[in-house]
Amino acid sequence: MPRWVGPSLALVLAGVLGGLGYALYAPATYTANAFVLVVDDVGPDRSGPAALSFAQLYGRLAPLEETLRYSALPLPDAAPGATREHVRASTSPDTPVIKLAGSGRTPRDAAAFANGAADALVRYGTSHRADTGVRVALMGRAAPPATPSSPNLTLGVAVGTACGVLLAGLSAAVLSARRRPDGGPVGGSGGGADVRDAPEPVAAVPGGTPGSRVEVGS
Repeated sequence: MPRWVGPSLALVLAGVLGGLGYALYAPATYTANAFVLVVDDVGPDRSGPAALSFAQLYGRLAPLEETLRYSALPLPDAAPGATREHVRASTSPDTPVIKLAGSGRTPRDAAAFANGAADALVRYGTSHRADTGVRVALMGRAAPPATPSSPNLTLGVAVGTACGVLLAGLSAAVLSARRRPDGGPVGGSGGGADVRDAPEPVAAVPGGTPGSRVEVGS
């Protein structure tokens, strides 16, 4: 059995156990989603280009601390300046809908972050309605999720296994490269030329013809 098999199997097993341990013991994170809709108040098409453009803009503004201050709903306690880390906004280029994802250690906190961000965005849009010509309306409130979004047992084990296989492959390549094709050690004389087989030195003869030589004796 090649000597790289043992270390490679150990690395794969370590990766599996590492991914399993992370999935079982990492703190759980819950995610809840709320939705808001941007409506055009000026044009005949309520979801026209203006609504789409402002939906993209409001999606970038939603996680900012300055925007979240507009919320009338209490937000869960977070470190100063860390509230935006619990709110993620995503938009679609086809519809003026903004999805606000709130994350927290408990289902209640996740829903509170999502609903607080949605309320803040609605109030922010209302305060600028006269300038933008669009209205931001609440489309759907977030409910406390029943299961955590992370860690995921299957994903954790898969990632750990993939890392173990990668390290095992690198280890096998390194160990295999240390052995020569004929099985001799690196730097040995097994495959090298023997200096005793080299031809004896010759001395040139003054005035001699090309190819003539005189062997040097002892």
